[in-house]
Amino acid sequence: MISGRSTGPSPIVWGLFIGLGLIVLISMRACSPDSEQTLRSRFAATSATQEAQQIAGTPAISLPEPIQSLGQTTVARFQGGQAVVPSSPTVADTTLKVDIQSIQQIDGGLQIKGLVTNVGKTSLRVPLSAFRFTDQNGTVYASQGDAAATLPPGDKTPLDLTLPIENPTSLQMVVDIPDAKVRLEMKLLG
Repeated sequence: MISGRSTGPSPIVWGLFIGLGLIVLISMRACSPDSEQTLRSRFAATSATQEAQQIAGTPAISLPEPIQSLGQTTVARFQGGQAVVPSSPTVADTTLKVDIQSIQQIDGGLQIKGLVTNVGKTSLRVPLSAFRFTDQNGTVYASQGDAAATLPPGDKTPLDLTLPIENPTSLQMVVDIPDAKVRLEMKLLG
């Protein structure tokens, strides 16, 4: 004989579904690109096409001999496994300041640590995709994610990037945020 009870999910099963849904929603919110204020990423190499080279900027001008020697010493220390700091570790304009605190070869790539500061008068969204690096071979390294930090005026966030490159002899960084009219260039090595 068939009873009058329904064969649908019990209240316990519904409770589990609702709880699981809440966990998924909370984890999605916690992992949203703007919720993480540390600009941290692993970059990937892209081919050095003409378009990528235009994005990366023009090659740096030749420097006087004493400065070239300092750059060669920095590269030698770096290749010896030491953390190094660029000869000019800060680049800024009226909106954004980037301080590179260390560059070091680590297992799995090249680690670049620093600090990004909004020196402007309005909030600034700094996406990881704004950072591009070009090595001595013309290979361009770009972020593969859409993570970003939104910084109020005067606020700063750590920069922790890993490039899949071993022992570069030259490395240039370009930070390009067209919406904010920011374009900064810095020679990190070489």
